[in-house]
Amino acid sequence: MNERLLAQMVLVERVSKSHPAWNSISSELKSSLAGAGGEQRTLSLLKRELILPGETIILTDLSIPNGSGYAQLDLLVVNQKLVCVLEVKNMKGDFYFDSENLQFHRLVDGRTEGMKSPESQLHRAVKATERFLGIPVAGVIVLASRSGRVVEGPKNYPAVSLDYLPFYLESLVSGKKLFDEQKLSAKVRALPKRSFDQNLLERYGLRIDSLRLGVTCPRCRNSALCRKNRKWHCGGCDGFFHDAHEVTLQEYAVLFGAELPTSFAYRLLGVEDKHLLYRLLEKSALQGNERGRRWIVPRRELLEAYFGSIWR
Repeated sequence: MNERLLAQMVLVERVSKSHPAWNSISSELKSSLAGAGGEQRTLSLLKRELILPGETIILTDLSIPNGSGYAQLDLLVVNQKLVCVLEVKNMKGDFYFDSENLQFHRLVDGRTEGMKSPESQLHRAVKATERFLGIPVAGVIVLASRSGRVVEGPKNYPAVSLDYLPFYLESLVSGKKLFDEQKLSAKVRALPKRSFDQNLLERYGLRIDSLRLGVTCPRCRNSALCRKNRKWHCGGCDGFFHDAHEVTLQEYAVLFGAELPTSFAYRLLGVEDKHLLYRLLEKSALQGNERGRRWIVPRRELLEAYFGSIWR
């Protein structure tokens, strides 16, 4: 799971359904989950069926420098004879590409929906990758859902069904070795990982006080826990949990960064006793040189396990 997807999951649970932004947050999360599912199926298929000469390296969830900003890449295939950007779309409906105006719409369930053009997204990603690596780069729009059908196709890049993708990529390869796949992939991997767009909170009009604070019950998911008999207790399901606060700390870190003011940690975890707070934070949020500040130890796998059990 990438950082932005995790942030959207946190917001869906931490923002009240009565908040004006909740419907937008929920809708965007569903779209992000569909996209992530398509990318995962694409990656799995290529690892299983793609046969290219030499070693093939597939990189995912990349941000390539592009002018003053970044171009987002779903997948990048790097081989000694081919470097190709994959723009994965996991959507149903009839697709209409307008390559002249770089517009795109789909017809689904009798409705026409205008959307950001996959062709323009791919073009931006391909050109950014070419400039960054200094080599020619191919591009393919991948249709990951069998419920999607191209009625009017793109003119500048191919739109290929997921089932056919390995054979299509293999057809692009010919001639002698062109690239050093290890050096190219190392150059891309050396790029700093970008955190999710911090403007996400601003776009939704959210502040820390917009969120439900407290430690969430991993069973009920929306109930705040309290301390009882040295454990976290849920008054809703009567469950007891040892380390439920660990997920809460990681949620905070995804949204606001690792730096945690000790004064706010009381509100975040819903505790009042100083000694209890220090015990809870002892191994999970380390004390630095600056008094009154702690730094949350990153353990993203806790969030992936927690949300992975919910959004399957």
